[in-house]
Amino acid sequence: MIKQRSLRPEEIDKIKQIDEGKSEYFFRDPDRPDARFVKAHGSVPPEVKRAQTRLRTARWRSELDRRKAPTLQQIGMSLAVALATTDRLAGLSDQEYGLLKRMVADLHARGFDVREALKTMRRLRNKLVDPADRNGEPTERTGMPIAIPGEAPLPF
Repeated sequence: MIKQRSLRPEEIDKIKQIDEGKSEYFFRDPDRPDARFVKAHGSVPPEVKRAQTRLRTARWRSELDRRKAPTLQQIGMSLAVALATTDRLAGLSDQEYGLLKRMVADLHARGFDVREALKTMRRLRNKLVDPADRNGEPTERTGMPIAIPGEAPLPF
């Protein structure tokens, strides 16, 4: 281990003089931009962090409620319900049908089984649409019906 020598009094005076000159001539602008990219995390207990997170979440949800703004999950469920309860799927335009194909392609790209997604949409339709309005459609107990010429079946 290297032993450091103690400073002599003239060296201590020189250090003080350098520090005084530094603070007198080279001061920092108090209005400078904040250069921190990551906030320094102090030693905040995990319980306090969780409580702060709950407070932020409660504020966010309260703000959504006040503005009557839906979340992405609510918008997605609304679109799924609209799709599952439609009675004019055969009359969709190419652009509208393209949206459905992109939805299925997105689910597939995210690693979901397309058949399982279609089964989920079928269960939602069976739950929401009256059985009398679903005549000729598959249910939990039956398979796909025999296709009627000129009519496009639901994709699920």
